[in-house]
Amino acid sequence: AIKAEGEYIGKFTEGAQVRGLGNSRIEVGKDFADKMTERFDNFFNREKPATSFREAYIDFTGDRGVTGLLANCDAQRMREAVGEQNFREAISAATFSNALGDSITRAMVREYNGSEDWADWPWLCDVVPVSDFRQQKRIRLGGYGNLPGVAENGPYNALSSPGDEQATYSPTKRGGTETISLETIANDDVGVIRRVPQKLGVAAARTLYEFVYDFLRTNAAIYDTVALAHATHNNLGTAALDATGFAAARLAMKAQTELTSGKKLGLILKHLVVPAALEEAVFNMFVRGTNLDETFVQSRKPTCHVVDYWTDANDWWATADKSATPLIELGFYGGRQDPELFVQDLPTQGSLFSNDQIKYKIRHIYGGAVIDYRGFYGAVVA
Repeated sequence: AIKAEGEYIGKFTEGAQVRGLGNSRIEVGKDFADKMTERFDNFFNREKPATSFREAYIDFTGDRGVTGLLANCDAQRMREAVGEQNFREAISAATFSNALGDSITRAMVREYNGSEDWADWPWLCDVVPVSDFRQQKRIRLGGYGNLPGVAENGPYNALSSPGDEQATYSPTKRGGTETISLETIANDDVGVIRRVPQKLGVAAARTLYEFVYDFLRTNAAIYDTVALAHATHNNLGTAALDATGFAAARLAMKAQTELTSGKKLGLILKHLVVPAALEEAVFNMFVRGTNLDETFVQSRKPTCHVVDYWTDANDWWATADKSATPLIELGFYGGRQDPELFVQDLPTQGSLFSNDQIKYKIRHIYGGAVIDYRGFYGAVVA
């Protein structure tokens, strides 16, 4: 009883400091749960020095032999490690897996949001939440023609109602599993374990990035069953990327007409999307060199986006700004833009690991579609 009481009090005073002159008081520092959380977080932080994962596992579980057996763990220590909010919950074989998963999740989300190479897509998309997996329908109305004059004492006649276009898409689950084995912990393979959240975060960010840019790369059929860039849409070119090709794209975009009314929209070319092979060509197009005055094309300098994974070295795209016309809608299930991480399946009874491993599942749910072709111009160069 004395030992138990001492351990209970020790949980609150661990790390405490006695301060003050005549009036000493105890200030409670970080408890064991906070320290373990910080330790795991620091382990997966690539900016922090690498530490022993084996020692962290032993400190958390008390399983000094790294056997993976719950019978060899210190239940009291594990209760303290998960924190006061979970103090009364039963300690099970999943306790360590869940605590580790929390830190991996934080590290994965940090890597996902910090992947600058795969972050250049929001300019192209309107992001919305979706609440279910059913087909999402986005109806866009056309415009009215010019308002007719009304004679004195004359009636106001009914206007011709505009038509509409409907784009659809459904959210899709993307993900997979990753494991941390008993051998990896016992061998203290620090590099392997630290790379898990990094690789998961990068994979999620890259998948989303390519999902968005594949609308352009594949030039697939959109809501009207016609390819995004097509002669029917008056937005398909075949010229190489130079001043002449750029001028053709700019004029084609300005000539796009509103649905039903047929009025010119006057869209302004704001963005160029090119493969890495054309990056230098884009730069040189808008350099004045020895000219003191800009040419017309140089004065219309757009924002250039280089897509390294594109393999066609000649094709290029131009778009208007999404504030002028809808381009692509990207819907995230439940509004959750960050990927999620789960302990995929419960371990077998009496062991910390199923098949001597901790298995995690990453999940990212979203879908999207082109909403209006009028803001796009695609040059498919032979």
